[in-house]
Amino acid sequence: MVIENINSFAETIAKLLKTDRWVFLVCDGDMGEGKSCFTTKLAKAIAKKTKTKFNYTNNMTFSRKEMKAWIDGNPKLKIKRKKQYSVILADELISMFFKRNWFDSEQIDGIELLNKCRDRHLAILGNLPSYWDLDSAIFPISTFRVHIYERGRAWVFQKDRNPFATDKWHRLANEKVFRKKKNPYNCHGFLCEVHFDDWSKEEKEHYYKIRNRKRIKTEGQRAKEDRYKDIKIQRDELLRLAFQLNPKLSNKDIHNIIPSLSTEAVRLIKTKQR
Repeated sequence: MVIENINSFAETIAKLLKTDRWVFLVCDGDMGEGKSCFTTKLAKAIAKKTKTKFNYTNNMTFSRKEMKAWIDGNPKLKIKRKKQYSVILADELISMFFKRNWFDSEQIDGIELLNKCRDRHLAILGNLPSYWDLDSAIFPISTFRVHIYERGRAWVFQKDRNPFATDKWHRLANEKVFRKKKNPYNCHGFLCEVHFDDWSKEEKEHYYKIRNRKRIKTEGQRAKEDRYKDIKIQRDELLRLAFQLNPKLSNKDIHNIIPSLSTEAVRLIKTKQR
């Protein structure tokens, strides 16, 4: 087993960024065990190694829109993109890429951007209670998965580079190994264990002061109209799939499934299917 500290792990990430790559690190663990403590300490250490700036106001976000602007810039919002080798801390990934919102058009656009932003050479760190609650499209683009087992102790995993592996994180196999060994050291993809100190009282107060202000501003990020639009898109896709599986479906059959759908809406969906 390899034991690292925050500085040595930050050095590994900084070196990766310098090889024309990016880093997308997802940190999970029970609430209150120190995810934000770990990622903020790591973010500061990476910024120091890459000679970039990091602070909570300008590098920590709870907004998917703001994160996308920091990656590519957004003239309408008057937000400039971050310099290469910068760190972006997405403190609540559950608000940005929750698996139950897979049909969300903004979420789809965000995942597409993450798949295409390697040339920005950014380190994007994110937190949430369970890695498996993310949209599954996040799994293959994650560089590292970090699990905070207990305060001050983080387990780092990297995905399998086997091009034929359907699950590059070997979730089911690793679950069996962990159940037997009671530790992750023999799990597929286990990289190292990182030990880190808790915040000082001043650090913690400063973090929560800015966190609470920024989080409240992004509660309910999506308007009801946008959510309804996504639901309609999802409904239409399901209906098109139904027509593909059974082209002989009648208007009556569709109305039995969705009574509120108008005859004109059914006709348009069937027309698009052709």
